[in-house]
Amino acid sequence: MDRWQFSHGTAGVNAPSWLTFEVHRPYFDGAESPLTVIQARAAILAARRFEKRTPGALRFGMTMPASYRRLLVEESRLHRYRAADPTELPEELASPAWRRMAEAYRHRADLDAVDLAGLAHWLIAACLLPAVLDVVPADLNGTACQDPVTAGLQSTRAVALFGLEGLTDRTTAAYRPLVDHPAPTLTHVQSVAGWGYLLARHGGDDSAVPHHLDRANRLFAELAGELTDFQRTVLEARLALREVMYAERQQDFAGAAARLTAAQQSVDELTATDEDDALVLLETRRRLIDRRVEMAVRLGDTEAEQRALTEGLAIDPSCVKLRMQSAQAHRRAGRPEEALAGFLHAARLGPYGTGFALLHAAECAEETGQAEFARVLTERAFRAAPRASATRDRLVASCLKAGDEPLAEVVRQAATRDPERPYANNWHYRMHAAYFNLGESASPGLYARLPTLAFEFAERGTPPQVNWQRLMPPAFRTNLIRESGLTEFAVAHPAELPGRLRTPAWDTLCGWVAEFATYDAERQHQVAVVLYRLGFIKLVRELIPFTPAAELSTAAELRLHHWLDVVRWVGSVGRPSVTAPANSSAIVEHPACPTHLRFVIAVFSVIYEARETGSLKTALAWRELGEKALAELLADPQYSPFEKMMMESRFYRSVSYVPFLQRDTVRLAADMDRAEELARAVPAVGEYQEFLRRENLRACVESRSKEFYAFGENERAHRLVAEALALDPYEPKTHIEVAEGLLKEDKYEEAAHSYLRTARLGPVSTAFGYAAAGDCFARAGQPLLAEDCYLQALRIDPYAVSAARGWAAVGPANGMGELAARYLADLEAWGAARRAARTA
Repeated sequence: MDRWQFSHGTAGVNAPSWLTFEVHRPYFDGAESPLTVIQARAAILAARRFEKRTPGALRFGMTMPASYRRLLVEESRLHRYRAADPTELPEELASPAWRRMAEAYRHRADLDAVDLAGLAHWLIAACLLPAVLDVVPADLNGTACQDPVTAGLQSTRAVALFGLEGLTDRTTAAYRPLVDHPAPTLTHVQSVAGWGYLLARHGGDDSAVPHHLDRANRLFAELAGELTDFQRTVLEARLALREVMYAERQQDFAGAAARLTAAQQSVDELTATDEDDALVLLETRRRLIDRRVEMAVRLGDTEAEQRALTEGLAIDPSCVKLRMQSAQAHRRAGRPEEALAGFLHAARLGPYGTGFALLHAAECAEETGQAEFARVLTERAFRAAPRASATRDRLVASCLKAGDEPLAEVVRQAATRDPERPYANNWHYRMHAAYFNLGESASPGLYARLPTLAFEFAERGTPPQVNWQRLMPPAFRTNLIRESGLTEFAVAHPAELPGRLRTPAWDTLCGWVAEFATYDAERQHQVAVVLYRLGFIKLVRELIPFTPAAELSTAAELRLHHWLDVVRWVGSVGRPSVTAPANSSAIVEHPACPTHLRFVIAVFSVIYEARETGSLKTALAWRELGEKALAELLADPQYSPFEKMMMESRFYRSVSYVPFLQRDTVRLAADMDRAEELARAVPAVGEYQEFLRRENLRACVESRSKEFYAFGENERAHRLVAEALALDPYEPKTHIEVAEGLLKEDKYEEAAHSYLRTARLGPVSTAFGYAAAGDCFARAGQPLLAEDCYLQALRIDPYAVSAARGWAAVGPANGMGELAARYLADLEAWGAARRAARTA
């Protein structure tokens, strides 16, 4: 499996989706990987038991609740692997073992009792609990359950009900046939002891627990002579685990620890005779180690705790619980950096406890003086567990501590359950709802409502006299949806969005698109702008075919097709070759072209030539044309002072590319002085004009900062970047500017913090922000923080070879050096092969 290709287009909540997949692979497709955690191998063993028709043989003792599978899909974002029964997984995604079990499930009515029990045990192991109730739809009677195979079937129903519902009346009823009149079989011994365990751990009244544990031991004594040494020792260990839970409830920690130690010694003397028993033995050791750690903590025995943790991590390095336990041990010992490493490692291995591991990691980061890193971890915790009050409260507190009430309110909204709109319980949706379905964006950033603005003007049927300047990258909506995990919003046409995800505004837009061909050019332009702002560039180009300027006749048609030129160019940026706005050159010569459109085309063309061709001669010609048009516009009484000052300010900022190409610093400064002077003096009236004023001023001071950095006037540039940040502290690009300024002064750790703000404010710059933060942390001597940042970059962009190289360089800092080195080597080999194929 090429990990980068497997994860392409899928951003896990906190870990690369390939990592979650490999660690928990049997739950996804029935196969395993070298990284697979021990507990997940239950399905591997169960499938083999099914093929060998041995339903009464020992299998794994630990099972997972139904919520586990849901969390796996939610955190990995591998939505195609969502399944409630084995037939729901697409066949091309399933392993041979999964396909075999799916076929058995499909024909379960034709299976004999042995195969039916084997199938039910596999469904339990694969955490497909609802399907177990299809196999065993009703409780079997106690008399029938005297038979070991029938008892095995009933036990799967009881386990499934507990995993789905907890300790309910139905669960109790399912255990009754096994517990009330048990027979001396492996299934009955484990069911009776298991029922005692459930009562001890989850029941309000545990007075009956000793009775059940005693009965399980008596049954075991009756059965012992029929068991092999291996079976007898494993079963003794499992009974010990059940008894330890009751001893813990009775505060007998020393007794519990002694029982575990004795069981561990017996198990350690065992030798498995085949690969199936080897898995059973491995799981038994792992469970004993887990409880030994917990009892050592209860007793304050740090040496015993450390011995158990070392043993556990040696056999199960991918276990999230062991990683959490190790991190907690470091924290209790006053080692926050080691604890931070442990919690970060645990959070990557999820899905259980991801949010809480990140919260603990954030606390450790605070203790080590990394406040910004802690803020990022807290946000990631909230995104992993948005319904948890702990993550909500901590993030709200973090926002308020930073004086960020607007984002605190976004958190409150995103944490609020909305049964009618479950997608609203999502950070990215709340921030940028306008880009998903024309909902109400709660982000306080300048550009969060651009689609809504375009829609409102289209709804009124009157385009704005002055438009905003920001052209959002074509990938914005794509990245936003991918990072949010709300993949149902990833449609190529508005009409494809399911009805339950739509807003009234979206339905209106769908109506406009359906009638698009009947509209005149001006109306088409208004609707197309909405589509463009939503990221439907391909659809815009399909709806408005290219038409040469010579075939256009009205000013509205000319405006529409110049705008289409801009759309075509923006859509091609970043590709091997860009689409030149050739039609605009002809439109500007058209006799029907109005002065304002000539002005707009001239200004745009200066920018295009400077950025794409570098032709000074052509850019200068366009500037001269723009100057003439501007003079006419400024003399025209139909334009207000606001409109005139905005046009002039934007003109000088845009055409300053010409003196930049000429290396004429004096004229460049003069152009920018004039642009800035006008931007500060614009007399805005009303909310929309104030928005335009702020947007223009922010763009102006950002351009000036680049100018001063280029001239070596760093202090002045720093001040302008700070002003741009004050105008819109939620703009990721500005935080990049801050970071670049800090790097000029070799302030690597401070620069890393700014790049982290870029990453958390994404989505366009998320992967870049993390990778750049990783580079800065590495240079600042913080390999642990660097490693986390690189892995987060690869979570978003699994092809980012620079981040992969960074991860490989610092990977050993958190115990993933070998995995990081292998990822890099494989990715580079894949890239080299592709390059060789292109040049062959």
